Amino acid sequence: MKRATSIIRVQTPEEVLMQKTIIEPGARQSVAAVSATRLVKSLGLGVSLVMVGVAPAAALETRSYVVSYFAQQFSNEDGDCPGGINPEDERGQTAVILRTLGYSASQVATLMAGWDKGGEGKSKVNDILARRAVIDGQPVNPMTHPEAVPDPGLKFVSSKHAFGFNLDGKDGPDGFIDPHTGEAGVDHQLFRALGCNQNFRGSWTSPSAYGEWVWVQLRDSQPAWLLTLKGEDLSKDGAVTVRIERALEHLRSNLNGTPRRHMTYRADPDPRSINEFRGVIKDGVLTITEHKPFSILWNGLSAPVLNLKNTHLRIRVEPDGSLDGLLGGYQPWRELYFAFSHNGIVGDRPGLWHAMKKAADADPDPQTGQNLSISASYRISAVPAFVVPVDHADTFSAR
Repeated sequence: MKRATSIIRVQTPEEVLMQKTIIEPGARQSVAAVSATRLVKSLGLGVSLVMVGVAPAAALETRSYVVSYFAQQFSNEDGDCPGGINPEDERGQTAVILRTLGYSASQVATLMAGWDKGGEGKSKVNDILARRAVIDGQPVNPMTHPEAVPDPGLKFVSSKHAFGFNLDGKDGPDGFIDPHTGEAGVDHQLFRALGCNQNFRGSWTSPSAYGEWVWVQLRDSQPAWLLTLKGEDLSKDGAVTVRIERALEHLRSNLNGTPRRHMTYRADPDPRSINEFRGVIKDGVLTITEHKPFSILWNGLSAPVLNLKNTHLRIRVEPDGSLDGLLGGYQPWRELYFAFSHNGIVGDRPGLWHAMKKAADADPDPQTGQNLSISASYRISAVPAFVVPVDHADTFSAR
């Protein structure tokens, strides 16, 4: 018996371009047909071809998005800092630093009175602050050498709730409960360390001043991040592949600053920013099922690179087609301090170094035992977009 054959008519390049080979998120596309079409175009043929013995490949549905918001996600509540909020204004920080350096209450009052008047009084205090970091008997820059600055003892968050993930599978005394999922043992020590600093304080519905400020700077000063889902039927529960990478273009926005939907972005081929995970969609929530390291080029305003270990992702598909959720894992806290060290909005910068160092909960140094990473969770939102590879830029122009 002869094997049945399939006959597929491949459209001419002109027909393909007229029908738009860039598809809307959620549409399906025959891999075999697209490959054949590109072959026709590359050969410069303008006639129809007949292919015998070729069956269509099983089509996978692909949906792509561009990240429209990304920042640390805290869950502050009234009363979660029993000792009070750490001072954020320059005067309050200065007084705390002087006390940390050993000056008595009366000496601090005298110095601060001079600081308030300006002139020589302020110069005297500023000179003390500039010399508070000492290495081998010599003063050094306290921002670049925070380990040489006495720990000011910033207050930590005392709360039962934090957004995030149970990264270590345990529920110890430092574990939180996620307000949305009810999961216990949530690891989010970055929140514990920084959540009593006013500019970091925020909630799900009210982002922190730092998060809002940094995102506005990031979206216009770095290439966008892209997220692509691939599976048999993304409208149903089932296994998916999740790809997160960088674009060559910046995030495109509307005149009012909101992210513009359905724009086309070229994927950056740099392997340093390509991440792919197996995942699953269940009841409209996407999670990843393998927790490999995550790395993507970021920005000096936050950190040159975002590195995470034991990566977790939980995102809900919203009714309007956008995504909203959390990305988390263990992050090297020294990389975070790089951004804080030259950012005046974060408060007492050497104090943040000491706070993160004390709260760090992963990757112990084999020599000292000091943990080099801290558990962290980031809010990640995205809107539908088109993603094309760079080598097809001649066919698909960014728009």
